[in-house]
Amino acid sequence: MFVPGRKGLIGILLLASIILMVDPISSSDYLFGSKVLLGHSDVGMPLYRLPAETTIAFWDIGTPGYDVDDPVYLHISYSTSCTTNANDVRLSFLANVSPGSKVRFNDSDMNKPLTRLPSIICFLNENGSQAYDLNDPVYLHHITYRDHSSHCDYPDLADHSCCDNPDNSRDLTAGFFERIPYRGEEFPSHGLSYALFTDNYKLFISDKLIDKRPRKVGEMRGLCIEMIQGLEADYYHVLGTWLIKIKAHKNEDECSRRDGKCDDESSGCRKEVLGDEFIQTNDIILSSMLETVENGTKVTNGMDKDMVALPPLASFLGESDDTKVGFFDANGNRIYDYEDDVYLNVPAGVSKGIVTVNNVRLSGPIQ
Repeated sequence: MFVPGRKGLIGILLLASIILMVDPISSSDYLFGSKVLLGHSDVGMPLYRLPAETTIAFWDIGTPGYDVDDPVYLHISYSTSCTTNANDVRLSFLANVSPGSKVRFNDSDMNKPLTRLPSIICFLNENGSQAYDLNDPVYLHHITYRDHSSHCDYPDLADHSCCDNPDNSRDLTAGFFERIPYRGEEFPSHGLSYALFTDNYKLFISDKLIDKRPRKVGEMRGLCIEMIQGLEADYYHVLGTWLIKIKAHKNEDECSRRDGKCDDESSGCRKEVLGDEFIQTNDIILSSMLETVENGTKVTNGMDKDMVALPPLASFLGESDDTKVGFFDANGNRIYDYEDDVYLNVPAGVSKGIVTVNNVRLSGPIQ
């Protein structure tokens, strides 16, 4: 029988070390937001569904409402708890704590109040293939709602007397949010148009414009607010910014509030989800596919150079987000805990319930 000598043993150990460094034996050695590739050690691992109470939520640490400073969590709970739990997964940065890390009992963000974040996990179809593939970045997209609050019922907003009433100024300046402008010349999708304001801000819409001319309707902090009237809604923009607001013409019935115990940004009435979803500020890049952008980064104004001529975000086909996210039971106890790795299990298809190529890792290396 062949017995390797001392040099042979050293060589074998060195080779084994190299193999382990190149191909980790645990998915926890892969980075948050990375995609599973053919040959990775976690391909084929079984996935289990997370608790039904799992939600996307944020800790409101500054100005009321969701903004760039608020950390976002995959809140994983077996109860209706509305505070951060141990093993919740951070999906964005918090001070010097990285996305993909898990909350622990002695962490500064343990037991902090959470608010549900209306959101959807979707992807940017970079190659126009009509399907999700390796090069498509994945986003946690903050869903925006149309504002159906009371406003002037007018054929011509610029000339209507009610719009000069100071009592309406608060309604006019409320409800704005930031959306990255379109900077291309051609439409990326059939049926889309854009409203062009005097500062050359282009807002994509799925609507027919009644009058393409922008009209000044007010001011916000000294900046002009312009409006362009569409068949289905009116489109407002604060000049010199990325702030926009969309007001639908028809009021809807009082919306029903969620039954959950947690506060919910979407619980206000007279709102509906926008039909076309474009990347906007404070969306989270879960899987960037760019070396210059860290996974878990929020979209900000400073990123506009890399985000031009973007088509709408595409939804993953099939089941809802809560059934697309699963965990690998690392210790075999059938309960989600600290050692378990979390995946966005898309595409699923015949591979539903197991880790497959192009799945996104939603948790990072175990510390």
